[in-house]
Amino acid sequence: MSTASPSTTSTFLLSEWIRRAIDEVDLSALANSSVTSNHPSQWPANVRNSMALCSEDYLISALRVARCLADQISEAEDNVAGRENNSDSDDEAPSLLPAPGINWADKVQVHLTSDGAANLNNDVNSKLLFSIEKADFLPDDMSYKGQSEDGMRRIYSLGLVFYEIFSGGERPDETEQPKGGGEESYADDTEAISQELSQETSEHNVDPLPPFDDGDGDSFDVANIFDDDDVIEDEYNLCNDILGDDFFNAENPRKRQTQSCHYKVYDVSVEPLKAKFLPGPLCDLVANMIDCADGNPSGDDSYHKMSEVRDDLQLMLDKPAIYLYDQDMGRAELQFGDRMFGRNAELSTIKDAYRRSASDGSEFVIISAASGYGKSLLAHEFGKHVLAGGGIFLSGKFDQLQQGKPFSALAFALDVYCGILLQGSGPSSKVAEIASKLRSSLGNEAYHLTKLIPNLASILKGPEILAINLNEDCGNAQKRLQYLLCQLLQAISSTFSAPVTLFLDDLQWADQASMEAVLQLLINLGPSSQDYKCFFFLGCCREGELDEGHPLWKLLCNADTLSIEFTNIKLDMMDEQTINTMVSETLCLSPRITRSLSSIINHKTNGSPLFVSRLMISLGKEGLLRPSLSRRRWEWDKDKIECREMPDDVAMFLKKSIRELPEAVQLSLCTMSCFGASVDVTLIQTLERAMRKTFTGGLDIAVAKGLLDKIGAQYRFSHDRIQEATYNMMRDQHRRLLHFTYGLSLASLFVEEGNDDILFIATNQLNHGGPSTIEDPSQSFTIADLNMRAGKKAMEMSDFKLASSYFDNGISFLQINHWTEHYNLSLEMFEMAAKCALTNGDHTRVKLLYQEVVSEAHLFEDTLEITYTNIRALYSASCLEEALTKLLYVLNKLGVTLSGSGDLNTLLPETKTMLAEYSDEQLLGLPAMIDRTKLMTMKFLSIAQLCLFHTNPKSQPKATLQLVQYSLQHGVSDLTSVGFVFYGSYLACLGEIPAGYRYVKIAIKLAENRNARDCMGDVLAVGGQVMGYVEPLPSINDVMIRGHEYSLKTGNISSASMSLAGSMVCEYWSGKQLSVVKSTMDDTLRRMSAQCVVPLLMQFLPFYRSALAMIGKVDDVPMVFGSRADVETEEERKMTETNLHLLKATHFNKMYVGFMFRRYDEVKQLADAHDAIAALPFSAILISHCFHMFYWGLISFWVARKTMDVIWYDRGKEAVQKMRSYANFSSWNFLNKSLLLQAEEYFYLKEFESAKRCYDDAISFAKDYRFVHEEALACELAGYFLVERGERNSSLPYFLRAQRKYREWGASAKEESLNTYIEEWFGEITEGEDVLERPRRATTDLDLRKRRVS
Repeated sequence: MSTASPSTTSTFLLSEWIRRAIDEVDLSALANSSVTSNHPSQWPANVRNSMALCSEDYLISALRVARCLADQISEAEDNVAGRENNSDSDDEAPSLLPAPGINWADKVQVHLTSDGAANLNNDVNSKLLFSIEKADFLPDDMSYKGQSEDGMRRIYSLGLVFYEIFSGGERPDETEQPKGGGEESYADDTEAISQELSQETSEHNVDPLPPFDDGDGDSFDVANIFDDDDVIEDEYNLCNDILGDDFFNAENPRKRQTQSCHYKVYDVSVEPLKAKFLPGPLCDLVANMIDCADGNPSGDDSYHKMSEVRDDLQLMLDKPAIYLYDQDMGRAELQFGDRMFGRNAELSTIKDAYRRSASDGSEFVIISAASGYGKSLLAHEFGKHVLAGGGIFLSGKFDQLQQGKPFSALAFALDVYCGILLQGSGPSSKVAEIASKLRSSLGNEAYHLTKLIPNLASILKGPEILAINLNEDCGNAQKRLQYLLCQLLQAISSTFSAPVTLFLDDLQWADQASMEAVLQLLINLGPSSQDYKCFFFLGCCREGELDEGHPLWKLLCNADTLSIEFTNIKLDMMDEQTINTMVSETLCLSPRITRSLSSIINHKTNGSPLFVSRLMISLGKEGLLRPSLSRRRWEWDKDKIECREMPDDVAMFLKKSIRELPEAVQLSLCTMSCFGASVDVTLIQTLERAMRKTFTGGLDIAVAKGLLDKIGAQYRFSHDRIQEATYNMMRDQHRRLLHFTYGLSLASLFVEEGNDDILFIATNQLNHGGPSTIEDPSQSFTIADLNMRAGKKAMEMSDFKLASSYFDNGISFLQINHWTEHYNLSLEMFEMAAKCALTNGDHTRVKLLYQEVVSEAHLFEDTLEITYTNIRALYSASCLEEALTKLLYVLNKLGVTLSGSGDLNTLLPETKTMLAEYSDEQLLGLPAMIDRTKLMTMKFLSIAQLCLFHTNPKSQPKATLQLVQYSLQHGVSDLTSVGFVFYGSYLACLGEIPAGYRYVKIAIKLAENRNARDCMGDVLAVGGQVMGYVEPLPSINDVMIRGHEYSLKTGNISSASMSLAGSMVCEYWSGKQLSVVKSTMDDTLRRMSAQCVVPLLMQFLPFYRSALAMIGKVDDVPMVFGSRADVETEEERKMTETNLHLLKATHFNKMYVGFMFRRYDEVKQLADAHDAIAALPFSAILISHCFHMFYWGLISFWVARKTMDVIWYDRGKEAVQKMRSYANFSSWNFLNKSLLLQAEEYFYLKEFESAKRCYDDAISFAKDYRFVHEEALACELAGYFLVERGERNSSLPYFLRAQRKYREWGASAKEESLNTYIEEWFGEITEGEDVLERPRRATTDLDLRKRRVS
């Protein structure tokens, strides 16, 4: 029976579907791989059928059919049970089931999908018959209401169906009926059983039963007993009692009867199925179903209900490799792969965070749990999800005993990925693209990364690696590396258009430098960043091993401060059901079979996944859990396992397991454990060569025992707890001695081969041993020198925390008389240790090191380096007066005097006179300064500028002028360019803008010529401020961005922040759309906050709030030091009292906002205090100063008109003159401002016609130069002018245009404020044609020549 239609389901009887499906199996692939070359059509029929039955196409389709049937019966049985348990269900339609019997296969139909129905008659082998939609029983045969106690018999009946399905349409020989048999004959059954009973009783010398009298006078013999269904079961049991339990259970083909349902039951063998080479688990499934023939399970593996059959079939479909196909039972060891159990909810949580990180903001996830709970396994399972989605997954692992290598986990993750790229797993063009992007964005700075990531050098294929300058600012070097790492990941992400996920394991051993790098990655590669692609961080950490000083704890605190979302996932122990799943999949047996074993294991291990796996391996070794070759499955001794004694803790269990190993294996494991959780094979071979011992043999045995894994060229402990258990087996002093021995052996090889990796490992081993293990005092110098070398290498890799530990360890190995016997080593060691301590913020350590050097140094010059470090520490700690005192003392001894009054008036003319003798070309060609003491003098003068800037701004130019003169006298250094740019800024501040601009350009060119990378950021940050008085603001913004990039490349965060703040000033005062400006400002604040650039951040906040005031109320405001950036804190107010620059910034921005919103009383009060604040000394010019002057002039004329006080007019007049001079240098930036101030002056003087012309021209030039905000302001002020003149109707177009331009700028709050004014004066207005769009008049008596200084 079949029907076929392109749009309907095609249906076949089961026997027809089996025949067609077997014919449709494509065996050509098997023919190609077999020993015979014959085509499958030439194979014997029985061979072809067997091959087809074993094919994946047929097996999976047949399993789907079987699962559908089991599911249909299981669902109906559940309904029957529910109806029996619920007395209120009488009105419900009964659940119909087929009556138990041996011919169920004739009642089954298979439905194919409609897609397959359209081409059933085609000859093309399209596998259409494998498109199973469902299978079920014919409706006419579903008439039996069913009883719950018939469940076992239904399992038996369905087992016969499965036999037929998987055998290819054959039925068991035991169930075959004579031809024309039709329905089963109950009378024939009775007669047959009666005859059999008579025969068996005579064989066993049992007398026939006498006639039975039931008390009514009627009697019957044993043959007639089978005419009564009510007593058949009793007679069945009676015969078994008399003749033995196997009377009705003898070897086939003997029949067993259960007549209450009127069907025959047969012992059926599945050996014919096995003979067809069907999978063993499938044969066992059918056998276990047939074991339910008499209504009771006859074996431990027999089924108890149909839902178990359905579940097993589903497992075979879902995981055929585990549950369907035969396993290799020849291996004697259990194998635990990387499968994850019971963590799906946690996995979904990580996936959700990953998706959010791509759109909502930076986010990261930390997985925490006790050791052995599956943290790493969960993380790597998520890694599969990332890779499947086209993402990039980088993975590294921290190690308690491998912390001697800088950025160990992070560097490993990146180096492995670069190695994969080089091996050709990706297109070579992509590798070249990454290299091109890095060279383009970073230049030669990219090569700083190659010290950390060796494989990156092969990708870049560029010039030689840059020489590392250990005398540079260590803090800058560390920030530089963080920036370079960000650029590397951004280049990788953009090249492959894929998000990057970084996974770092065992964060409890993480170093501070790595965690700081991760924080910068989250900040710089988050959705708010310009170059965002996607960066997601995932980490694993042991629970309960963090304190407030831990680097990860600091990361979490910083993330909270910076509003970076993070999710903490805590893993608990596995429940019994999950453990059963784990045991089931490991043993490749159905969960129903392993449930009892899993219960015992759960009880003994308390749900620890590691304990479960190690216990099962141990049981396998003891033979309590063993493979059965005859049954082709695992089996176990349940009672013995339950009685087995177990340690309370997995660590004790592991130690016990290790102690049972041969002594040589234990020694090899102990040796490896001294190097951490994983060791390269090459290191073991190196150690063998150095010590002339053999370790690999013992390690290979440990691999065979499952304690180690050998992956590629690396040995790894199967779990960290195994490494820890091995390591902790040794006494502390013994461990130290081993570390020291291994370190000395490897150190000798380093001296011969010069391998940096061996240097780090050897020195780390020696440091683990400690000074107490030294027996020969002469070794102290050697070990201290090794620490010195390792510390310098760590500095080259910008890991200053690690470098500091090397230097401190080196100092601890020095003997008491080291200053006498090893002076140079001691001096250099202390200098380097002080530098690293400064970078790490340990100012107390710097002071102690400084004091010892000063007391032990032979010469004053020998103290200069550490004195400079100590002064910088005092500056960083805000001990400015003490720092300045030491500076003046040192400079005085070096022959440079900064103290004294009246020196500035002498120094400036002297400097101008000296410079007058040089042309620009001659200045750029000055010889280089090479004397070390003079170079140190330049460094002291440079930091003197900073100290004087904060303590005595009037005297700051003294240090600047001395820098310039010193360079002219002794040659130039990189710091000369800094001296020239500050000199130019000072001249500009004095009003000599052309001269200041000239020296700024010389400073930039000088830095470029000398390739002064470390100074270029400072030069551009300061120089850009001066250039803003000459060149158009948009181009100055480009200079600031360039300075920001230079500073980031070199790690100069202070200069980078200054450039970024300058860029924000340029964008705001250029009239850029405020929503864009705010977004960039938000990112700037977050960066400053993360990098703790406190002084500049505090000065930037008032400006940021001015922008927010123009925009109006916004919810999206970054957090700064725990508070919203739009709220002034008490800490800021206190700093305003002592920080003059913050006071100026705060005062001006409050006055500016009050003016823009026309709050006269507030502005007047602030303006009264302005003179005193404006008079505060300032020795460098900022681009913001001109805007301060502009708005101060507007405010002064406003107050002057209100008060008619000539003092205010004089202040406004001063601003007019200043702005006019600025306009002569840059008409682009200042002409419209000068005209607007002139208009306000004419307004005060009541020269109304001149005022009107200046207002209109200010509007026109603001439009020409695209200062939309100043166009709006000029229109608004012109409107107020006309209102006060009484020309209210003429003012309306100006107000409307102002409102429109404020809207265009994005100043919603200002637009709304002006709209309120318009409605009060004019009512509701519909904006019409702009009457102000008309030709510009020739204007005023101003000099409008558009001159620029070239």
